[in-house]
Amino acid sequence: MTPNLAQLYRHLPAQDGLREAAQTLPGRGDVRVSLTQRCNLRCAHCHNEGQPPPWAPNKPPTVVTVESIVNLIEQMSARGVKSVKFTGGDPGVYPHLSELFDQVTRLQARHPAIEKWGISTNGIAFLNPSRYELLVTSTLDNICIGIDSVLPGEKSKPSSGVGRTGRKVWDQFVAKLAADWPGRDIKINVVFTGDIDRVYSVVDAAMDLGINASVIEVNGVMETAYQVRSAFLELVEGLARRHDLEPRLYEPLNEVYLYDASGRAPIKSYQDHCADRDCGNCRKVHFRVLHEFGEWASVPCFLQMQARTVRLTEDGRVDQQRLDDAITYNGSGPTWH
Repeated sequence: MTPNLAQLYRHLPAQDGLREAAQTLPGRGDVRVSLTQRCNLRCAHCHNEGQPPPWAPNKPPTVVTVESIVNLIEQMSARGVKSVKFTGGDPGVYPHLSELFDQVTRLQARHPAIEKWGISTNGIAFLNPSRYELLVTSTLDNICIGIDSVLPGEKSKPSSGVGRTGRKVWDQFVAKLAADWPGRDIKINVVFTGDIDRVYSVVDAAMDLGINASVIEVNGVMETAYQVRSAFLELVEGLARRHDLEPRLYEPLNEVYLYDASGRAPIKSYQDHCADRDCGNCRKVHFRVLHEFGEWASVPCFLQMQARTVRLTEDGRVDQQRLDDAITYNGSGPTWH
């Protein structure tokens, strides 16, 4: 019998101790590096890693150099980074991908303690054969693909208004990548905005390919409020029944994962921690870095206080004290200042 998810989900207290080990990245040691503010979609719920939305007026996007990215990662490696994820915007539209992927191979050799190198994308840019080839021949070992529907005729991101159909992105990118990228981790991120059938369509397709899926309750960002918690719990219960999985609370991140009989969790669900002010959870997951006004900056509270960042560099070079300050305040919530 499926447990009552309203009881299973519970708000765990935020973690204190923000001053301890300021020089070491907390939690999973996961740094998310935004390569670009640009994106080929216009999703209403886009959080853009704490940047203004890609289509915001009077915000000309800067193009970060590969040299600057390498310098950032070199400095972060001394702070206990275990995982690097390239994000955006959408990194698929970053103009220097070939050079970046070449540098990733060199960084992997110099910094073996960084165990994971990945990318997070909506996949549309990689429908281009040359971009797809860059990805497949890279030494990245994991990818997160954001797709919210593969229902007939619907766009992969229905809230965007522009883009490609989910079926096209799935067949010509996701399924193709699953065949061409053996031994590497592919995960689907599907955002639940209230339509259960859309999520079912994506998760069912992922399960058919043996790909893990994360179901994410839509965040209330970009001045848009969503009230979907009760429907989200219903969705997770439905997924458990549909795929014969057992929901269990994963306490370290206060999330419900759906486990199979072998103890694997092919489906994970993520409620909107920001709405719950569960800031300690955010601190344990990611350290978000973006490029604004020609300099690197971190985002201590990437949804509630997007306008407040900690500058990390001076004339393009990472400043050690600023980096330590940013780590100290990472994920401390909207009152961090």
